[in-house]
Amino acid sequence: MIEIQTSATYPQPPEALFAVLADLGGYPAWQADVLSAEANGAAAVGTEDHQVRKIMGRHTDVGLTVTEYDPGKLIVLATAEGASPGVEQTYRAVTDGTGSRLEFRLRLEGVPRMAEHLAKAQLGKQVPKLLAALGDQLTQS
Repeated sequence: MIEIQTSATYPQPPEALFAVLADLGGYPAWQADVLSAEANGAAAVGTEDHQVRKIMGRHTDVGLTVTEYDPGKLIVLATAEGASPGVEQTYRAVTDGTGSRLEFRLRLEGVPRMAEHLAKAQLGKQVPKLLAALGDQLTQS
């Protein structure tokens, strides 16, 4: 299993941060590897989001479901049970002074052990870019 945990701060309030996080169809605007995203409704527990991602140079269909949702605070997206690799993304928006802090966790299960080092290296480059692009998206919102 691979797990990445990090955080980032933004000058916007948590409500503004969470509005971007809860817009599942808007993920391509701030996640470079998400080429398209289409949700079957507004974010809530059970909402399904179909994404086309560019993973290791290949276009890959990924189905995610909102498994936890606390409006304004928390959204957790996960692949279906038994998917390989299994993915769980946790986004938590909290107050940080006058702005907000995003607490982000990514878990990948089922990555072949031989590929874990490559996946961790790629994520080590990709996640900081994702957080910076999210900040850019917040300034445009």
